[in-house]
Amino acid sequence: MPYIGNNLRSNNAYKTIDDVSSSFNGSTTTFALTVGSSAPVPFPKYETQLIISVGGVIQEPGTGFTLSGTNIVFGSAPASGESFFGVILAAADYLNAGGTFPDGTTTVPSITFSDDTDTGIFRSGSGLVSITANGVKVATFPTSAGSSGQVLSTNGSGVLSFVDQSGGGAVGGGSDKLFMENGTTMTTNYTLGTEFGATCNALSAGPITINAGITLTIPSGSVYTVV
Repeated sequence: MPYIGNNLRSNNAYKTIDDVSSSFNGSTTTFALTVGSSAPVPFPKYETQLIISVGGVIQEPGTGFTLSGTNIVFGSAPASGESFFGVILAAADYLNAGGTFPDGTTTVPSITFSDDTDTGIFRSGSGLVSITANGVKVATFPTSAGSSGQVLSTNGSGVLSFVDQSGGGAVGGGSDKLFMENGTTMTTNYTLGTEFGATCNALSAGPITINAGITLTIPSGSVYTVV
């Protein structure tokens, strides 16, 4: 029989909350909710994701305690000497359709892996989705779809953008890829080797016009041929 209910999670998704009973004094109601001395990521979204016990009594979510920021707030102040334990359940709310993920960061992505927690996907800005690997951002996708025939290009720092394809792909009607096309007017400065990151040769079909004030730089060892 198939499993009925929320998506199953691995057992290491259950987390024991740090004991805060040493700070119980009969007047304080707000305590930092931490696991291993740090706020858990992702942080629980709902009180019903927690089991909280004070003085051996399970607290009712939303009444006995609430969540505020990264804190747990008790409905009444626990008395000094009362015991505490808390567990974050391995709920699947972040994975269900219609659920939301925390934004995440480069080192703590919002979608990650149990055995590689600094590798995954996160939101790096408004409308921006990024990929991080071993805590280093390696790609940020553009917010637009680009134009037909464009390709993704990186700036060397992981920021991707859609650009016109270059590098000499042949074109033609149907499957007849016969023609290598190039423009006829140079309007911006260019240095041979920019595309390949090294000294290289270049070829254009002429005639070619280089506008006034525009410079074509041909490094030593490179050759530019116009046919």
